[in-house]
Amino acid sequence: MEDKRLRFQQGKQREFLEEVIKERFGTQTALGRFLGVHKHTVKGWVHEEKNMSKSTFQKIVTKYPFYKHFGSSIEEELPWNWGQKKGGKQRVESIDNLSAYLRYVRSFISNNSEARRAKKVEIENPLLDQLIKEDVDLMSILAVCIQTDGSLVEHSNSYRIASSSSDSVLINFVQALLSNLSRFNPAISMEYKGVRNVTLTDKDLGKKLLMLSPEYRTYPIDENFQPTINFLNDKNIQTKIWATRFAFTTDGCISLSKQGKPELNFACYNKILSEEWQKFLTQFGINGHVAKCKKSRQGVSGVRIYDFRSIYNFYKLGGFIDGVKISKKSTRYTGIEKNQLLKKVINLGVQKKVLKKYGAGRIRTPDLSVSAGKIISAECLGPLGHCPVH
Repeated sequence: MEDKRLRFQQGKQREFLEEVIKERFGTQTALGRFLGVHKHTVKGWVHEEKNMSKSTFQKIVTKYPFYKHFGSSIEEELPWNWGQKKGGKQRVESIDNLSAYLRYVRSFISNNSEARRAKKVEIENPLLDQLIKEDVDLMSILAVCIQTDGSLVEHSNSYRIASSSSDSVLINFVQALLSNLSRFNPAISMEYKGVRNVTLTDKDLGKKLLMLSPEYRTYPIDENFQPTINFLNDKNIQTKIWATRFAFTTDGCISLSKQGKPELNFACYNKILSEEWQKFLTQFGINGHVAKCKKSRQGVSGVRIYDFRSIYNFYKLGGFIDGVKISKKSTRYTGIEKNQLLKKVINLGVQKKVLKKYGAGRIRTPDLSVSAGKIISAECLGPLGHCPVH
């Protein structure tokens, strides 16, 4: 049966969509993803420049029956092609063999597309080479990077994978990682206000990512599909370590208060995901709590770690990704390498807290040459960072 165009009472189509967006989706873009249309299409409906279809209205009210009462505001059901310009249809009608013509047109589209994709450029990256050498599961690392500083959305009949960062170390790594995992070339945008974006449209890679986590958005449209890191549980130890390092590098920070109190933070506004990270980190002797935040939609802001022993354990894993600098969001540490500040926090903790309480003879200053991957349990560490074994 042919779809219809709906003509609402003046202002009612706008009212209907604005309520749905405000109460259920948050943005026009999110509603567009749910409906499978571009945000500009949604914008046209909201401004009542275009008449939304009957199937679109039914899709929304089937999912959210609360809005069915807007159906009484529909004045008329119009033909699907109501208001359509006839120029294109007249041209098609004038073609004798339409099937042959369409095959001819599609051949150009297909050939040009394949030609662009065939020119695969191999991107070298020392950090990626290191992960491959350590037998790290690259799909898991990509999933963590997309959850923290990226996105995965449906795009036409495929999936668009994207990541953004103001740090060249991170953006170059993600570009090389996407190139390694996909048969297509990722695109990287020009720098805008210090931030660069790397994007890739790949149906197969998108499906693989969704097998690891059914959702990558902080606030999912469907509450039954939540982002997760449970896929890391059955991975090898090196994958778990690097996943932790990348997560804290992209969405984490280290700070030192004026009173000398250290704080290691991981930002995450999804309650389930924050709780999963809190539990996951305990296997490395990193103990934190899920921080509450009244301003966030789910009432949390991530994982907070104040215990020096836990921060020391993170340091012994390798800390943040080497070379990544603190962004302009920080008012005190902009431009400093994250690991440089982490080292300062560790040294101050050893000097001011540990030495003062236990004496210099029992404490060994952390060695930066220790390779990532040596796991230090809370039992092994001893009092406030003393590690007699490692």
